[in-house]
Amino acid sequence: MTRIPTGRIGVACVAATVVASPGAAQMALPTDVQPTCTVAGDTFAGWFESGSPTPDGAVYAADSNAFPTDNTVCDFYTWGAQMFLWLTSPEGDGRVLDGPALFNVLPADASGKRYLQENDTGAPMAFALRTEKFDEIGEVGQAGGGGTLVSQAGGLVYYGVHVNDGYGYFLTGQKGGELDQTMFPRDAQDLGELERYVSNTFPGTKLDAPRTLAMEFKTSWVEATTVPDASQFITIEATIPTFTPNADNTIWTPGGSKTTTLALVGMHIVGTVQNHPEFVWVTYEHILNAPDGPYYYTNGAGDVVQQPYSSEGTFLFIETGAAVPANTECAKETKGNIVANTKNGTPVCAGGIVASDTYRKYPWGSQQGDTATAAVTNNTLLLALNASVRSQLSAGDLRANYVQTGGIWTSAPTETADAPIPEAKDYSDSDLRGSLFAFNATMETYTQGTSCFTCHQQSASAPDSFQPFQLSHIYAQIVPLTPPGD
Repeated sequence: MTRIPTGRIGVACVAATVVASPGAAQMALPTDVQPTCTVAGDTFAGWFESGSPTPDGAVYAADSNAFPTDNTVCDFYTWGAQMFLWLTSPEGDGRVLDGPALFNVLPADASGKRYLQENDTGAPMAFALRTEKFDEIGEVGQAGGGGTLVSQAGGLVYYGVHVNDGYGYFLTGQKGGELDQTMFPRDAQDLGELERYVSNTFPGTKLDAPRTLAMEFKTSWVEATTVPDASQFITIEATIPTFTPNADNTIWTPGGSKTTTLALVGMHIVGTVQNHPEFVWVTYEHILNAPDGPYYYTNGAGDVVQQPYSSEGTFLFIETGAAVPANTECAKETKGNIVANTKNGTPVCAGGIVASDTYRKYPWGSQQGDTATAAVTNNTLLLALNASVRSQLSAGDLRANYVQTGGIWTSAPTETADAPIPEAKDYSDSDLRGSLFAFNATMETYTQGTSCFTCHQQSASAPDSFQPFQLSHIYAQIVPLTPPGD
């Protein structure tokens, strides 16, 4: 069972730990940021199962069921930070991410069905082609159109989708009509009902991480052989599809698979917390991925200062010294193939299916160069939280190489209602909190400028008709788990 001790949020050191290969570039992380969002040393130590930070040490999951009702923006970002450290904690021969607490969501089959694969089989994680439309992150195509991303070293980005056991068992009970809930679990009452269902329907099974409520994770990877120094990345063994290019490199046709080592470049962490059924959406990237556009933050002296754009050095997804604009979609996955995008019959990118320059046009989920108080405050909160967490990780901990680049949720619950879920008929940014343009450069490379709730929202109907698939687009496709004896 996942456990978490209680603690307090307070001030901690904010000198960021940096681990980078010689000659490599990294995203700009100023060291003079005002410490507006930090984790106290005793609280941070209590996140670790050993009681103190250790290199690559195991971390408890954040207690979503006890998420503070009198919360701050910093509380949401801190929740995301602890969840990232938990998911990337060691477990058995791997990490929590590919361990028994989570299910791997397999690609859609020819009929459009997706199955949950238990992660305790010891088999490499499976990545394969999608056969359905691109309404959700797939295994080689991105959300919002199926665009494919290739690194400067020629590494194709692969995507994985995973859910925790709370999500998997809730889906099974809800689709089977044995759970009355129509929204993902978001409080102690929902959790209790789910635990009783699991106990009755799956005898001997106990939720591995009951305090995490319902969670979904999306990950992005490149082959480890294509990064400058694989020892600076979290890696897994995985089975991925292979492709054969045609003569002019405008079509890549799938032709088998191989088992190889993948390096983690990005992660979405999505989960319900107390009284927030809309999910909290938090995203992480490796510091070597790409640079940010110019942004403003508040320094320790209280001055608002600019962090300029720079692409000097070696990034994974942008050429050294490249100027903006960037983020040109060179190709997309179409009916299993990767096909070059064309204009008037000519490939958009010279060479066909090639790397294009990528950068974060909306750094920290804010408008580029935005000097408004809200944007500067949010940028500073994220910079301070990252500095606080990374500075307290032990030397050599690979997790210091990953940064939380944004998060989004909706406004606070009222005395009579949960936090709102954006609805298509009256969608309004006024309900949103956190990074209003939250995205991940490796997952939403070509749809920057929107947010998670642009697509993941309630349909234009009465609130009491809400169904889980309106927030989690894979929900409708997933086949329920089979109870013992069925």
